[in-house]
Order: sequence, then C-alpha cells, then structure tokens
Amino acid sequence: MLSFVAVGLDHTTTGIELRERVGFADAELPAALRRLTGPTDPLLDQAAILSTCNRVELYGVARSRPCERRLASFLARSRGLEPRELASKLYVYRDDQVARHLAETAAGMHSLVLGEAQIQGQIRTALEHALATGTAGVELRRLFESAIATGRRVRSRTAIGRGAVSVPYATVEFARARLGTLSRATVLIIGTGALGELATRQLAKRGVKQLLVLGRMASRTNRLAESHGARAMSPDDLDNALAQADVVISATGAPGPILGRDQLQRAVANRGEDAMPLLLIDLSVPRDVDPAAAELSGLEVQTIDDLRGIAERAVVRRRAALPDACAVLESEVPRFTDWLRRREALARGRA
Repeated sequence: MLSFVAVGLDHTTTGIELRERVGFADAELPAALRRLTGPTDPLLDQAAILSTCNRVELYGVARSRPCERRLASFLARSRGLEPRELASKLYVYRDDQVARHLAETAAGMHSLVLGEAQIQGQIRTALEHALATGTAGVELRRLFESAIATGRRVRSRTAIGRGAVSVPYATVEFARARLGTLSRATVLIIGTGALGELATRQLAKRGVKQLLVLGRMASRTNRLAESHGARAMSPDDLDNALAQADVVISATGAPGPILGRDQLQRAVANRGEDAMPLLLIDLSVPRDVDPAAAELSGLEVQTIDDLRGIAERAVVRRRAALPDACAVLESEVPRFTDWLRRREALARGRA
C-alpha cells in the first residue's frame, strides 16, 4: 500500500516573515527534491514542492509511512531554520486527506483571495518541476493532475471564482482606499510577471493618472506598457520612477529586497516636504522592500498579508458558493482514490 503525505504551512498559520524564509526559489527546487528522494536515506519515493507567496507544502508518496517529524525537520533545516521554529506552524495531511487538500487548494479554497485562479497554474508548475527532476512517478502525477482537473470543475460549476476579485484587485482597492482616488495618482509597477501584469490591467481600468511599468526584460516591459497606455521604465530609471510615484506596487521574483532603506529614503527626500506619503505595496515573498524601510517617515509599507481585510470584504458572494464547491469535491476527489485502489489491487494480483 502506498502512503501519501503533505506537510506545509500557509498564510493562515504564519506571517510573511516566516513564509519568506521557508519559501523555495524555482532554481532551488531540483536539489531539494533530489534530497527528499535520493538514494542516501530517502524520506520519500516521490516528491513535489508547492512554494508560492502564501504557502510552502511538501507532497510525497512512499511505500512505508513517511515520518512527518523528519519531513518537518527537512523543511526547516533546508531553509536554515531550527525545527522548533516551524513546529507550531505546520499542518499534516495523510493518504485520502492529501487528495482532498490539494483539490481544495487547486479550487482556490485555501487562497488569501477565495477562489483565485492563479493557484492552478502554480500547482501545475510544481508538478512540472517534479517531473523534470524525476521525482514524480505515476501516482504523484495522477494526484496533481486530478487536483487541477477538480479545481477547474469547481470553478466552472460554482460561483466561487466569479467576480473581479484577486490579489491585484485587492491591491488596487487598497491603494484607492488610501488615496481616495487614483485619478490624480502616478503608480509604479515593478515586475512584469503574472501579478504585475494583472495589477497593470486593473489600474488601467481604474483611470489612473499615470502608470509606470518597470521590468528587467525590455521587450516584455515595453509590450505590457504599450498594451495598457503605460510608460515603460528600465531598472536604471528606478530612482527617477520612485521620485515620481505616489504608489509603488512591487511583484518580482527576486531572492531578496530590491528596494533598500537608503534608496527609499532618497526617494522620499526627492519628493519634497509637501508630498503625500509614498505608498509601497509589496506583493512578493520574499519581500522586495527592505523591512527596515518601514521605519522611515514619509513612507507607508504594506505587504501581501495586509490585503487580507480588503480580500475578505470582496469575497462575500464567493463564500456563499462554498457548499456547492464542497459538493463538487465530494463527487470528484473519490475518482483519484478509486483509481489508486484499483491500481494497488491490480499490483497485488500480479505479485
């Protein structure tokens, strides 16, 4: 009998300060997956890691019951932490619970913004990393593909994903609430990935006075700016862009802060004494904004965790769809567990 396990933490169990220390960059995943399944004292036979802004989860399959304590220790020590630092923050799912949890996650039921769709792509990416590294066998692949399919069915058959609610939506609503209006504001978007693109689209719809887009790749930055009537900026323009902006929304995949305290202090000084405080909304994990910058006057720093209140108010209608979503899960999740039972029975028959 194969044993399934999931060990992780998310935005409901710990804050951004710990999540950014535990999270894995894409480049780190192959080595971590190989350590989990390697020939020297393997913890798992098959493994995948789902690491996003709001969660870090290890998924595994083994022929003997995996030791959750050792998996928790692996997660902590691989990120330079002591196991006790994570002990009270972790949750554990086993066997049929794993399929249910991953399907709920794919449906957006555990997201900061209920029902958001980006998580489905992130789960697909986690599987692709495991397949490319050779740590996903037939069973783990089927687990992830079943969860993704179930997530799509939940979204298509219920109202859980309806309405313009997402992290970028909550971000723009947060900025609008702080400023009162965006029609007189200059907004700088740093990062041209999925979050940056969606935030740019939301801002363009709201009639922001001036929209600046800054990214590492000139071709992508120019395309995004042209599509939404924005002005493209290069990394060399960052100081100038900060001095112009009333709001900065940063959403990069950088491994550490790209906006340092000294740089932001200069930006505040260049804005003049009569300028309103510069609002920085950091959507990245790890954070793009040096936490020490929050001490500066003339500056307000908010993280993705600070959007929770806006997101909660915006998803009232989606919350009403949760019973329907659970009903879909009740009919879809057993498809995977039934497949697994038949596969194991067939394997025993051949033995």
